[in-house]
Amino acid sequence: MRKTLREYLDQYAAEHTKLGTRITHMIGIPMIVASLPILPFNPLLGGGLFVGGWIFQFAGHALFEHQRPSFFADPLYLLVGPIWVAIELAQLVGIEVPFVTRHIDR
Repeated sequence: MRKTLREYLDQYAAEHTKLGTRITHMIGIPMIVASLPILPFNPLLGGGLFVGGWIFQFAGHALFEHQRPSFFADPLYLLVGPIWVAIELAQLVGIEVPFVTRHIDR
């Protein structure tokens, strides 16, 4: 049985508790997402963003969480990560996301 989006987000937040990991993911995930439409038109720039973004991801897990990224257990986390970043950014600028538990410590 699949989890709900809220369950995925709650587990994602529970697996990304260290500030260093959250920062590396807030940088790395947007780099990866931005690289995808750029790749066909500028492979060097798109490839650099893609590889650089994944370096941030793996560095965050290796240096701060000391665990493997969540997508190794469930590939759907490849979609959960960008949603998590969007919610975190919205909360940083004061936009409440009603179906999500607050993840940012203030």
